[in-house]
Amino acid sequence: MQRTRTTRGRGSPGRKEPAGEDPIPVGPAHGGSIDGAAAVVEAFRTHFHRPPEIVVRAPGRVALLGAHVDYSDGWVMPAAIERAVWLAASLNRHSLGPNSLDLRALDLGEGARLDLDSLPPPIPNRQGVGDLRWSDYPAGVAWALRRERPSLPGLDVVYGGDLPRGAGVSSSAAVEMAFVLAWRTLADLDLDPLACARLCQRVENGYLGLGSGLMDPFASLHGRRGHLVLLDCRSCRHELLPLPEDAVILVADSGIRRRLVASGFNDRRAQCRRAVELLHPQLAETGRDVKALRDVTPRDLELHGHLLEPELLKRARHAVEEMGRVRAAADALRGGDLAAFGEAMNRSHASSRDLYEVSVPELDALCEAAASVDGCWGARLMGGGFGGCVAILARASAQDEVRGRVADAFEGDFGRRPEMFVTRPADGASV
Repeated sequence: MQRTRTTRGRGSPGRKEPAGEDPIPVGPAHGGSIDGAAAVVEAFRTHFHRPPEIVVRAPGRVALLGAHVDYSDGWVMPAAIERAVWLAASLNRHSLGPNSLDLRALDLGEGARLDLDSLPPPIPNRQGVGDLRWSDYPAGVAWALRRERPSLPGLDVVYGGDLPRGAGVSSSAAVEMAFVLAWRTLADLDLDPLACARLCQRVENGYLGLGSGLMDPFASLHGRRGHLVLLDCRSCRHELLPLPEDAVILVADSGIRRRLVASGFNDRRAQCRRAVELLHPQLAETGRDVKALRDVTPRDLELHGHLLEPELLKRARHAVEEMGRVRAAADALRGGDLAAFGEAMNRSHASSRDLYEVSVPELDALCEAAASVDGCWGARLMGGGFGGCVAILARASAQDEVRGRVADAFEGDFGRRPEMFVTRPADGASV
C-alpha cells in the first residue's frame, strides 16, 4: 500500500496524505460512464464559454442491509453503484461577483443563481414555501460550508447524471457529495473524507430538515468496485467486503415517488429516540449507558418491552433485530454464503414492512415477485421506504429471467412495467 499520496484541496496544494488515511481519489474515475463527464463538460463550455477546472463524479448507492438503523448508531451495508452524478465546475467568474453560485441542472434543463451571502433559509424555517427545490441541495452545501468558512468562494457549475430522483438510490447524497468535493478542491478546504460525509449529513439534517444518518454520503464516498461497505455508524469504522463475481444487483423502481421530509421518515427517528428514553432508566440500573437502540438487545426488549407503547415496541424491535441481521449477513458474505445473505435481505424487507411500516404495496410486490424466481437470493426495499426502489441480489446468469419475471408480475398487478437496471458495486466519488 502506498504510504503517501499527493492531492489538491486538503489544506494546501501538494499536501501529502498521512499513512492510513482514506484519501479522496483524484484522477480518472472508475465505475461510471465517461459519457456523463463528456456531457457536463460540453454543457459547461456552452453555458460559460470556457472549459471547467474540474469534473467530479459522485455515485448513488444501494442499501442491501441496515434499514433505518444508521441514525440509531447501528451497522449498515450499502454499496456505491455505477450510476452517478457528474459535475463540472470552476471558480465563479460571473458578473454577479465571487460570492455567487451559478448553476445549470443538465437533466432538468434549468438554471439558477444564488447569492452566497443571502441563501434561502433552511426548509424548516421557511414560512409557507417549504417545497424542496432542486437548487436547495447545492444551497444546503453552501450553507453548511459557510458556517465554518464565511468567505466561501462562488462557483460556476453544470451537473447531471443517470440517477433516478426520489427512488431510494440516494441521488440527493450524490449531488451533495459532488458539490462538497468541488468546493473542497477549488477552495482548497481542509476536509478529510469523514468530514465530507458528515457535512452532507449536516445538509440533510440542518438545511433540508430530514433526520437521516451517515450511510448515504459515506457510501457515495467510500465505495469500492466489487465490494459492499460494512459501516459501523457509531465508530465510523468500515470494512470492505467483496461481493462474489457471479452476483449482480438489480434495482427495480416502484414508480412511487416520495418526499421523505413529508413522509413518516422523521417520525420513525423520533420514535426510536423516544423508545431509548423510556428504556434508559430501567437499563441504567444495571450500569449500562444506553444512548441509542444500538445499546439495546433483543433480551432487553423481552424483559422491558412493556415499558413501550405497541407502536414504539415495533419500531425498536425492527432496529435491534436489523442490526443483528447486518452482522450475521456480513459473516455469511465472508464465508461466501449468498443464500444466507439473501435470506437476511428478505427478512429485512418483511421487518421494514410489518414492524417499521415504511413499505408500500408496489415495493412488496417487487420483492415477492423476485423471491419466487430461481437465481434470486434476496430482495428488500431501499432508502427510507414509502416508495422508491427495491434491491434484488441475483445470480448474474439469471439476471434476465429475474428481470423479466419481476416485470411481468408487477405489470399484472399494477398495469405498468417497472423501470429496472443492473449494477455492481462501484468506486466511490472522485475528482
